[in-house]
Amino acid sequence: MAMRVSNRRKRMLVLFTLSDMIYQEWSFVFGGAVPKVTEEHRQAMRLRIQDAALACIARKGFGRTSMADIVKEAGLSAGAVYVYYSSKAELTTDVGRRVMEQRVAGLEDFGDAAEVPAPREVFPPLLDSLLDDDPLAPTLLQIWGESAHDKDFAEIAGTIFESLLGLFTDYLRAYFRRSAGMDGDAAELRARELAPAILAMMQGAVVQTTVFGPSARASVGAGFRAMLAQLECSASPESLDPGLR
Repeated sequence: MAMRVSNRRKRMLVLFTLSDMIYQEWSFVFGGAVPKVTEEHRQAMRLRIQDAALACIARKGFGRTSMADIVKEAGLSAGAVYVYYSSKAELTTDVGRRVMEQRVAGLEDFGDAAEVPAPREVFPPLLDSLLDDDPLAPTLLQIWGESAHDKDFAEIAGTIFESLLGLFTDYLRAYFRRSAGMDGDAAELRARELAPAILAMMQGAVVQTTVFGPSARASVGAGFRAMLAQLECSASPESLDPGLR
């Protein structure tokens, strides 16, 4: 008897979920189904769910936040949320991509610029934008921690890091060529060498300010700017290892 009740409950859940998906995505009229929901509405729903996820993670921590928590925070039914995200990992990927894309969008503007601003003018404001967003820095740290023993979250972090490395490399290549006067090969080599180091410095800054608190921010920021200044001083073809020119 218990098995029959369990199966019945499962069937009801499936039916309710499917009904909610249909309600969200389609309007049935005479003669068949016609799309009801616009792409703008879908995007608004995704943002609503992402905002709910960030709010939950800020309160409870990443590991203790469940999809049920996010559903409740968003004020939607489970079926409506699962139309857009099938798992917390998928949702976290979108949240991470959205957050970082907003902050690094300026790096994409240097592609055709004759003069490219120096790293000291580009990377510290980017770091500040991460640290100023209070839930974000601790959330990033929690995701990195989960990545050590969870393959799904390692893939999330890897996707975000690869995107950042690509943008950092493109910016540095443009800076070394147009503002530092390097030739194409030297600029490419130097950009690929330094992009991972700059990303690592920014990750370290997030870790230190999260662990030590606001008191560490000034010293971390000063050290970051000092290292970028050294990078700029060495940004010349002559500074490269002769064997690598």
